[in-house]
Amino acid sequence: MKIVAIFAIVKNSLLAVQFEGSMADEFALLFSNWQDVEYLEQFFEDNKNDLQSGFWGNISVEEAVLRTLDEAEEMEEYIMEIAETGRIDSGNTLQDLVFQPLSKNDFSIQHVKSKSYGPDNPSWLRLYAIQVASNLYVVSGGAIKLTETMNKQAHLVLELKKLQATKEYIEQIGLLNEEDYEFVEIMSHD
Repeated sequence: MKIVAIFAIVKNSLLAVQFEGSMADEFALLFSNWQDVEYLEQFFEDNKNDLQSGFWGNISVEEAVLRTLDEAEEMEEYIMEIAETGRIDSGNTLQDLVFQPLSKNDFSIQHVKSKSYGPDNPSWLRLYAIQVASNLYVVSGGAIKLTETMNKQAHLVLELKKLQATKEYIEQIGLLNEEDYEFVEIMSHD
């Protein structure tokens, strides 16, 4: 699993990696998939046992698709808004309002593995990222989490691997804090 580029989604605030073989960065890829009815129908059909296991109640594939479409749109708008706002308002940062540590047992000070939930409570949408500073995160991927843990489903285990690969990559390129942002090669969608 090789990272080939890092993109600025919101300059100096929200970044995303692009893995080798992918046509887009992880942020763009996720929200594109989460707005694609065919992709969602296939995902929920493939994971129908998890969807209907009772963890999320009794929900049909059609209801799951509609719910995901709505949540994804709200989630993307909210994250983009906070990423922008957090650049000038230190009380409304991605750390304060969007992301939280992936594990309650992670007491890391630097490069904390983080997750964000979709806007509904509860939400099965997850965005995974590495925290560099209070309003500087590098998105490694995301998932529709239909089970209690991440350790059993292949698509969730993959997200854990991508999160670790992203952490190693940003350490390798020297993105240790906000000041380092100007010294690493970050692509722009312009």
